[in-house]
Amino acid sequence: MNLDPQTLFFSLMINVTLMSVALTLGVRWDSRSGIRAWNVALVLQALAWAALIASYRAWPRSLATVGVACMVTGFGFVHVAAKAYLHEPVSRAWAWGLPAVVTLLHWLLFGDYVARIAITNAGLSLQMLWLAVVLLRPRPTSTSWRWRWLAGVALASSGLMVLGRFVLVVGWPEAYPRFDAAHWINTLGLIINNANLTVGTLAFLLAHRDEAERELQRLATTDGLTGVLNRRQWLAAGLDHLRLAERHGQPLTVMMLDLDHFKRINDNQGHAAGDRALVQFSRALQHVLRGPDLVGRYGGEEFCVLLPQSGLDAAEAVDRRLRELVAREVVPTLGFPLTFSAGVALRDAGDASLERLMASADEALYRAKAAGRNRLERAVSRDAGRTPPTPG
Repeated sequence: MNLDPQTLFFSLMINVTLMSVALTLGVRWDSRSGIRAWNVALVLQALAWAALIASYRAWPRSLATVGVACMVTGFGFVHVAAKAYLHEPVSRAWAWGLPAVVTLLHWLLFGDYVARIAITNAGLSLQMLWLAVVLLRPRPTSTSWRWRWLAGVALASSGLMVLGRFVLVVGWPEAYPRFDAAHWINTLGLIINNANLTVGTLAFLLAHRDEAERELQRLATTDGLTGVLNRRQWLAAGLDHLRLAERHGQPLTVMMLDLDHFKRINDNQGHAAGDRALVQFSRALQHVLRGPDLVGRYGGEEFCVLLPQSGLDAAEAVDRRLRELVAREVVPTLGFPLTFSAGVALRDAGDASLERLMASADEALYRAKAAGRNRLERAVSRDAGRTPPTPG
């Protein structure tokens, strides 16, 4: 079977165009998603092939340089897409600097066939191989390996092919085939490029799906406003910690915290200010806690904290650090006063459930409010025969 390079060129251009249209119509994406950058890369690839094909019929220098510019800039957007899904900062040198240099040199060196072909292949191979390295190097387990390996292997194979073309044009320029020549190198290159664009699209669709799954998981387990655990997830994780503490006879402490006069903040400052207070307070609370500690929004302006392997002294230290941080940083940021009341309870042999332990901490919280707010109260021991206080 004789594969005509011109037919392959048109097939590649149509394939890229159709994939771009399909992504535009079939995938929901926003400005933060890497799928947008990949889609832009596909559009630029289609424009690149169209310009390169047209350059053999009119305005060779202008259209050829436009084609090269679209090609290298397209891989700049591949870099942006990969970094978006890796949650890493974009390197401007790789994303925009290298394409600009290659485009400029192609225009300036257009009269020298070997030089312009060499600089184009060198730039493209650098982009592809560096992206392959970025994607294939070991990552934390939270980053899916499937899409990275699909995209990385595709980029590596294309990069090695383009690097081979660079070596050929530099070492044996007389053997280098013209762009539209019916040569096995061109045919093989177009087939590989076509296949890898399809594989790359599949890879970034997988990355998009993985990101969507992580976002759904985050929304299902965290509070939408403050970013801490929601009530259901905090209770589930807290129960695991309680069982572990019971099994190994370890201390465990629960704190209940409530912002003072929160309704007054909403009434006087507005609900937006109340939301800001909740966000700033939750950030300060997370800042003073250790890695194993659990913090959740229990409801409204109330937060719950679980301190594994910790006693009452540790809870009091957390309370002290939090009050200092709120007074030093949160209040100046908000522009209005903010205090909180807290109750703390230590697990003992009688606490067979997390709900019971939380109820003890909640009773201590009510006593803190009844005593004038802006303070911490310890839960009264059961042996003391406490009576639940009346909320203040």
